[in-house]
Amino acid sequence: MSDNDARRQLADAFGRELDPLAQYASTFEETGIDPFEVYVEERLSTKDISDSAVGEYHRTFREWKKHMSTVDRHPACPNEDHVKGFIDYLRDDRGNAPGTVKNRLMYLNAPYQYWQDDAAFPHPTDYNPIELAKDTVNLNGGGPKEPPRLTLDELQDVVSDITHIRDRAIVVLQLKLGLRATEVCNIKLSELHIQNSDVLDHYDDMGTASGLQGRKNALYIPHDRKGNKSRRPRLLPLDDELRAVLVRYLLIRPDNGEPWLFLSKNGRVQMRKTAINRDVWKPNFHPEYAETEDHRAITSHFGRHYFTTYWRVKEDLNQELVKYMRGDTVGGTQLSDQGAIRHYLHTYYEDIEEEYRERIFKLNV
Repeated sequence: MSDNDARRQLADAFGRELDPLAQYASTFEETGIDPFEVYVEERLSTKDISDSAVGEYHRTFREWKKHMSTVDRHPACPNEDHVKGFIDYLRDDRGNAPGTVKNRLMYLNAPYQYWQDDAAFPHPTDYNPIELAKDTVNLNGGGPKEPPRLTLDELQDVVSDITHIRDRAIVVLQLKLGLRATEVCNIKLSELHIQNSDVLDHYDDMGTASGLQGRKNALYIPHDRKGNKSRRPRLLPLDDELRAVLVRYLLIRPDNGEPWLFLSKNGRVQMRKTAINRDVWKPNFHPEYAETEDHRAITSHFGRHYFTTYWRVKEDLNQELVKYMRGDTVGGTQLSDQGAIRHYLHTYYEDIEEEYRERIFKLNV
């Protein structure tokens, strides 16, 4: 029995809720009152702290609200999984040091404890998701922990056990192209081309993005879409394995007019970044590759880490070419006009296409 199953059984036995604040989220929305502003007025404004410290509180609140908007939950009504996701975001996506993450949690915990004390708020005194999450995540110093070193055989075994067609496609895509979770969510059908008659006949928009410039079996990642962190666009080749996995998904993908490649399981709309990690990577890699004393947990960021290590360490590919594939800034490239963008894309794509197709690792899927 997993820890979550045991906790669920205990909660049912004692008539408790594992997510006790969920019931209040809609009421907070209806009031239109920002509980963080209440805390600022009632407590933070009375603290004898510097303006810079006050600014850190406000910065934390903004980041927290943005994070909670991605999981469709009012920011005053979290559970511990929401807080763990915030920790992952601060540590893995933002690259914050353990001390910075601890400070962010301290700033976030202050209004929560105030809500627990104030009779106007429904927050129970015996439930603090921030403290629960902090106690179950290793936030000690000593530098960031590395993810576990999976051999290719071990990675192949995990991927082969992923039975959900969409989820397997996402994991293979991130491993083979090193994409960020936001970039995966932001892929449009028009930015993907696969030379397959069944798929091309079914999806009229496939491969029509101007960034592809007629390239076949390739993916275009724009740099100017919200959530895509790269400063430069890039074209990436699709090898035979990745094409096969994507074709299997595309042939069963709901055809509801949405432009996005990957759709959510329930709403059949664009996936959110948090769903990539929560619903795809964690169920398939945990608990075997959850966080340990020596290694950080495997999350969706692992695909980017494995991709980079493979090309730089195992294949010793030129650093500038790896930076191009990752979407990092490549030295000496200026994008002052559309012509420069095309030159940048085609120059580096031509440099990596053949190398990539010949040398990319196989996942045996």
